[in-house]
Amino acid sequence: MAKKPAKTRAKALTVSTLPPAVIPGTSVVPEAAYRNDHHPIGSGPWKGEPDKFAWTDQATGYPCVVVREYTGEYGAHVGVPPTHSLSGYKSKAVPGEISEGLHRPISSAEPCQRNAPEPVSICHISARIAHGQRKAAMNPPQEDDAWWLGMTFDGPRDLVPAGGKRKLAAERGETYRDARFTFEQATLLARKLFDWENGVSSDPTLDSGPSGLPRPDKEDSR
Repeated sequence: MAKKPAKTRAKALTVSTLPPAVIPGTSVVPEAAYRNDHHPIGSGPWKGEPDKFAWTDQATGYPCVVVREYTGEYGAHVGVPPTHSLSGYKSKAVPGEISEGLHRPISSAEPCQRNAPEPVSICHISARIAHGQRKAAMNPPQEDDAWWLGMTFDGPRDLVPAGGKRKLAAERGETYRDARFTFEQATLLARKLFDWENGVSSDPTLDSGPSGLPRPDKEDSR
């Protein structure tokens, strides 16, 4: 019986580290930015956009990362520290109030993807490490112990660049969610997570927990 041919190895990820530049449509310079194979092909509003960019939200101190998915749309993610009451919770256990006002509900919750290549991972890294301004031995990367909560922009009315009917996007009422949009969504999520932890509620009639809702059982959410 003839042997089955060996599986071919996956194509290596093509990566380039981008020089410091403002996030398109904002005045914020990210701490790290990358271009990789997830960048949509063909012309479109994604031209000139990075495929991953990371920064620290100044208002909350939470790390934020926007990473492009395999099909070309962005995902926006915020890291909360281990001391945060929602650290360790799965996406379905996150209180619904956190998703209120966001374009898409929370759909991902996980620790730093340490085994994934930095240019595609949901993980934070400082500009000093990313741009190699010091040798690793002199300045080793710090362990990312944040719990990352986020969403992807691939729902109704969202244009997915690698979707099979991209040419019909306008006819279908779909809009590409660009770098500026996802930056704003990540910033809003950071604020909502900060407010939840600090007891700021949008509904003063609710007072059973931070942000007015009881915290879910952490043990049941893992």
